[in-house]
Formats: sequence, structure tokens, C-alpha cells
Amino acid sequence: MKPNTQQPQELETRSNSESPMELTKKQYTEIKDLVYNSCGINLHKGKLSLLKNRLSKRLRATGITDINDYIRFLKHNNDEFISFIDTISTNHTYFFRENRHCEFLLENLDKSKHIKIWSAASSSGEEPFSIAFQLLNKNFRFTILASDISTAMLKVAARGIYHKNKFKLVPGDILKKYCLKGHNEWEGYIKIKKEVISMVSFERLNLLSDPVPDVFDVIFCRNVMIYFDIPTKTMLVNKLAAAIKPGGYLIIGASEGLVGINHYLQYIEPSIYKKK
Repeated sequence: MKPNTQQPQELETRSNSESPMELTKKQYTEIKDLVYNSCGINLHKGKLSLLKNRLSKRLRATGITDINDYIRFLKHNNDEFISFIDTISTNHTYFFRENRHCEFLLENLDKSKHIKIWSAASSSGEEPFSIAFQLLNKNFRFTILASDISTAMLKVAARGIYHKNKFKLVPGDILKKYCLKGHNEWEGYIKIKKEVISMVSFERLNLLSDPVPDVFDVIFCRNVMIYFDIPTKTMLVNKLAAAIKPGGYLIIGASEGLVGINHYLQYIEPSIYKKK
């Protein structure tokens, strides 16, 4: 659910030209509780200025001028709620990010078996496609489920078209083999080939409230738990662990850890855990 979600970046600061948004304690609490109860993102006091900035954006986008009216709208309009979550968990990701994880899998997965992988906060698709490139290139048999809370991000992923800057870490042979360069009006963009897209299925899913969709050999849940408090992390990690086959792996973000979380996974190396 990276939230989006996949790596989220800190919310941008308010422009100096904007007036500070006034947010009452009651309004702040309503929004904070709604977001936390729905998707586990903890908008603690340290995120208040962040929240005000992104709330201002959504007020402008919807044309709503009263914060109480917007909160009511947020509670009853699922599309707007998803748009709001997108704004508070902006994703900055690219292909082959934290690629040591994929290198580990190439070294340790059993090539004779069909591998089922879940990219549990896939955002705009760079993560699952990066995995698919490398497994295809080594002739693994696999399928990938890519899920995210954001329908907007899933639509971007399913289209499979990205700016070339996203591919800076992709080796040239991989790029040539599995991608197409855009021309004319698509100059500067790259499209993922159909054979890669066909290996990935996309599904909207809330990591906290929706049931796990299957049992997997590998689950990627990277750069999502940075938004969560310890109880939410604990619940999520054990929920994901239950969806991993014995001998399978949970892979989290390089900047994340499971310190303070009670779980039954075996530590393998930084950000990689194995189900015994």
C-alpha cells in the first residue's frame, strides 16, 4: 500500500507566496484519524506543515474553499480520498532502484520452479517491471502481481510508458531487449514491450484492510512502512509473512528495518528476510 504504495519522498514545502493554511485541532484530528484508519499512514504532528501544504493542493484542485466541506467530501468520495492519499505519499522511483534485492533473488531462487512474486506497493510500475526484466533475461518462469492503493498509479503502470530519465540504471542490453524508444511526439519516452507487461498483473489493493490475494515465493514491500507506526508495521509484516511460502522471502526498503517488530521471519541480510 505504498500507500504508493513504493520510494515516497518528503512532501514539498509550501511556496513562500502562499498564505499559511489555518487548520483547527478538530480538523487535523479528523483528517489524521481518517487517513490512519484507512491506510495506516501516520500524520503525526511533525507532518502538520506537510499536511497543510498538500491539503491546499487538493482544495485548489477540487474548487472547495471550506475545509469542513472538504473533509465531508473526502469521507464520502473514494476517488478524492485516493487522490488525497497520492498527494501525501508522493512517489519518487525509477528502474533498478535498490537492485541488490533482485541480484539476491537471481542468485537464490530455484530456477526449476515457477516463481510467484507480489510487488505489494508497486506505485507506477518501475519495481515490478525491473524485476520482470531481470527474471526474463535469466529465463526464470514467473508471474508478478503488482498492487497499489492508487488507481492513478496503476493506470500509469499498466500503460508501461516512462520518461527516459527513469532508465538511467538499466543496462543497455536489457533496455534494448525489452523496451522500445519513442519517436516524434514520444521522443524522450520509452515503452515496455508487451512480453514484459504480460508477465505483470495489476490490482488495486489496500495493504491494511484488504485480504492477501494469494501465497507467494517473494513479496516486495519497499519504502512503505516509513509511513507507519510500530503497531501498524507489526500487523502488516505478520500479514505479509502469512502470505509467503515456506522458504520464501520478504523484501523491504533499504532504509527500513523490522526493529521493534515481533515477527517470525529469519534475517538474511539488510532488508531481506526469509520464512523458515
